[in-house]
Amino acid sequence: MPDRTVIVDPADPRLGSFRDLLTRRPDPAVFFAESEVAVARLLASPHFHTHAVLGTAPHLARLAAHCQLLQADHALLRAVLGFDLHRGVIACAARPPALARDLSLATCPIGPVLGASSLDALLAAPRWTVLLVQGLADPANLGSVIRSARAFAVDLVLLDRRGADPLERRAIRAAMGHGFAQPIAQSSDLLAALTQLHAAGGSAWAATASPQARPLHAVARPHRGWSSWSATRAQASRPSYWPPPTSS
Repeated sequence: MPDRTVIVDPADPRLGSFRDLLTRRPDPAVFFAESEVAVARLLASPHFHTHAVLGTAPHLARLAAHCQLLQADHALLRAVLGFDLHRGVIACAARPPALARDLSLATCPIGPVLGASSLDALLAAPRWTVLLVQGLADPANLGSVIRSARAFAVDLVLLDRRGADPLERRAIRAAMGHGFAQPIAQSSDLLAALTQLHAAGGSAWAATASPQARPLHAVARPHRGWSSWSATRAQASRPSYWPPPTSS
């Protein structure tokens, strides 16, 4: 574990990555994770590279880090970040290409999968479950969805590129860092993505409050399938161009 560097001057140039996070223009090459739990999961993930961790002495002492460790007190953290960091620690990490936010980088219906060997290998498995998240704009809600997907062993969370960023601080905080272990991919063409999943043998399932729906406990889970999470009631309605999913 690298030695901790104690910082006493808010103007220290080593703090440049963390300065004024709420007011400055975001750097698309990096993202930030806060809270000891989320940072620990970030550091443990083989899919992410962490540049530096900034925090108080007690929090840093409990983290197994192999990157630059910057130690400061709460007053200095507030002066540098521009807000009160109640969770005591924050990390700066490189954004992986698979989760780039640039729509022009999309070259296929389903982008590279972060957290799995490949999409082909995932879809070749005898069983898989994909959660499609369409147009979900609130980062905290997205984080909750990712945390739930991890809890239910979802094989892939497929995100609408036009929705919230899974690496936004609020999304990471709500997910409690589980997004660093959950396989995730992005899509800029959801119809083509659904066609690709259907061709791989998948079937669509959706939850509804309709009295005609079957109770969940009475439904046998398919070996291969996907479910959809939409941002609004209007978006959740069945699209006319796709066969109706099996309701549950």
